[in-house]
Amino acid sequence: MLSVMRARSLISLVLLASAAHAATFIVPSDRALVTASKAIVVATAGASRGRRAPGGWIETVTELRVEEAIKGPVAAGETIRVTELGGIVGGIGYVVAGSPRYAEGQRVLLFLETNDRREWVAKNMAVGKFEPVEDIRGRRLLVRDSSEIVGWETNGEVHREPVRMEDGFLDFVRATAQGRDAADDYIVRDPQPVRRVVAEAAAGAFAPSSYLLQGGGGLGIRWPNFPNAVVFLSHGTQPGAVNGGLTSIQKALAAWTNDGGSNIVYTYGGTTSIAHTGFNGGDADGVNTIQFNDPAGEIPGSFSPTGGATLAIGGAWFDSATHSAHGEQYFTIGEADLVVQDGISGAGLTGNGFDHVLTHELGHTLGLRHSDKTPNDSAPCAAPLDCADFAIMKSSVAFNSDPIGSALQAWDIAAIDAVYGSGVVVPSCNPPKITSAPQTVNVGTTSVTFTVTATGDAPLRYQWYSGSSGNTAAPIANATTSSLTVKPALTSAYWVRITNDCNPPADSGTVFAIVNNCPPVTIDAQSADATILEGRSTTLTATASGGTISYQWYAGTSGVTSSPITGANGSSVTVMPSTTSAYWLRVSNSCGSSIDSSTITITVVPCAAPKIVVQPPSANIVFNTGTTLYAAVTGTQPIVYQWYEGTFPDTSHPATAGNSATLAVPPLVASTSYWLHVSSDCGAADSTTARLTVVQSCAPPTIVSQPQNQSVTPGSNVIVSAVVLGASLSFQWYQGPYLDFTHPIGGNAPSVFVPSINATSQFWLRVGGPCGSVDSSVATVTVASTPRRRAVGR
Repeated sequence: MLSVMRARSLISLVLLASAAHAATFIVPSDRALVTASKAIVVATAGASRGRRAPGGWIETVTELRVEEAIKGPVAAGETIRVTELGGIVGGIGYVVAGSPRYAEGQRVLLFLETNDRREWVAKNMAVGKFEPVEDIRGRRLLVRDSSEIVGWETNGEVHREPVRMEDGFLDFVRATAQGRDAADDYIVRDPQPVRRVVAEAAAGAFAPSSYLLQGGGGLGIRWPNFPNAVVFLSHGTQPGAVNGGLTSIQKALAAWTNDGGSNIVYTYGGTTSIAHTGFNGGDADGVNTIQFNDPAGEIPGSFSPTGGATLAIGGAWFDSATHSAHGEQYFTIGEADLVVQDGISGAGLTGNGFDHVLTHELGHTLGLRHSDKTPNDSAPCAAPLDCADFAIMKSSVAFNSDPIGSALQAWDIAAIDAVYGSGVVVPSCNPPKITSAPQTVNVGTTSVTFTVTATGDAPLRYQWYSGSSGNTAAPIANATTSSLTVKPALTSAYWVRITNDCNPPADSGTVFAIVNNCPPVTIDAQSADATILEGRSTTLTATASGGTISYQWYAGTSGVTSSPITGANGSSVTVMPSTTSAYWLRVSNSCGSSIDSSTITITVVPCAAPKIVVQPPSANIVFNTGTTLYAAVTGTQPIVYQWYEGTFPDTSHPATAGNSATLAVPPLVASTSYWLHVSSDCGAADSTTARLTVVQSCAPPTIVSQPQNQSVTPGSNVIVSAVVLGASLSFQWYQGPYLDFTHPIGGNAPSVFVPSINATSQFWLRVGGPCGSVDSSVATVTVASTPRRRAVGR
């Protein structure tokens, strides 16, 4: 079968709309792979960016700098762009297992073909990508991502991925590409572990989530709506398959639905005119589809029984929504799609093999992992996971001689019964809950005991406090049981907090020991913490009740009376601290009852007027193309941005969506200008005018002035700049040595602003454009230590 979803951090991590997918391959021999590839290169991966394909799905374009051109119309030193399925666009992610992933700075041996738009893609997805590693004996190898290579040899046997020596395999590829005979004596006969560590989160033994693909953060993916039916629609037919493929898909749907221990209902609802999958236009299309014969060209290339092929991709789509079941949280599946490669042939197409492939792929749409792999597909399955080598969900099948077809095996049944049946009960964590709260009492000269009862997982821990509920400034020493005995001289307030190893804690309300009928004082509301600008004031307020009351405000933390504020004897006080400060209020009544507020923290931030430290650059723009303008601005937040079309100070044409540091300029057919106005409570600033001159043809980027080395003192702000000529240019700065892509910085401008630099650092710039790209030299910013002055002896 196929492969699985890889979780992202977002992220950021913000959570993304994502898809768990898989892909099945027929894997060619190395000799056939060399012959069938249109180009072969040794290259270093650079920056990647997501984009939407014309059909609506998301793909990623990666720049690779060619180190050695072994075959095809490429040359050493050239930068090529490789397009692969999956990626991130506008906060939406689309992940296709089996599609190669390129880490910036990664060196690869890449076998290439072209997609339907004549763009370079890896030959048969992950089949065509190799990376260098070392094994524990120090031997240099070239390896595929073997967890993604699932399928069969061209002779119908299950594919077993070999281990290849780097030098011998490269010599074989070079000789074969040149038409010379070459021996395949590079296969390692005694493979050893490679020097890389795969992190795998431990799963609870046989818990429902342990059977599932992971969507990030350790959460599995799952449909929430069974036994309500999930309906699939088909598009097109599969030439050569029984009933155009409908017979196999009906068997596959029935296999999962007819399991008696789960509530799965997968049904077939007929055909659809929708001829693609993906988040079309930025959103899921809401339809679960089976796309026969790859109508939208979503799988690169076509089926080749000798050159190798991807047989199918498919899986379950989900976003940030979650739901609970069996005591666990899951990401909620909202849609599923499956695409079958065009032109498939062979005995398996009309036999068990095709039934097995479609049933397997539908298993992934249910969220299931491989029975013989870990949930992230990175390693063989092992305890405490439930593992099996004979299952629909095993990671490989014999396409032309498969004995299973669509029949679920023991592991498959156990998995869906756990996930969509009764499940395995995982003990939940029960936080404290107060079942009987302490009560206010009237006392004279005797002691009083307050008592609380609570439920929740043991052990329960208690802490009593003086004051109003939530104010932890005055914990009572040794008051750590379910009861509190006190003998106050004046009416006093108390409360208790109960905790265990779960969240949240349970807080009681405020209770009072009312002495001699003196009414208790209560603070009904008070100001929250706040942030103010330097030189500004703020007013703190509170409302209180309880007889004839008086107020006293203090500086400092609640309960500390060493800094009373002179004249602050009302329900409000206006303060203007020069630095971050704390305040609190004590409210008393005429018979001696009092209560303290919680601490109110006022954070003071410096008031720095906005300053544009990197100006938006003027540029030549190729006719009918757009660009992006960027300005780097410092100053106290929040800062309001407004771009204007025209020359400064013309404000008659505010730019559309021009309210951030970056402005997306639409395709231009005539020259124009833009400028930026920024403002805050601390001041305002205006940029210079960026003149965008429309030209009819592009010019390759040329760096006429390289970024320069600098020496600064610790904590200095730095601007690193280059002077570049060309048309429709894009700029990306990196912090680090040349070809280190791990720390992109700045915006789309030939200068980059680096605040508060404290360690010697390197910076370089990549300039792109429709006519090519160029990299700058590396500029080193040296942070010089401040010399100590030595006393002069006499």
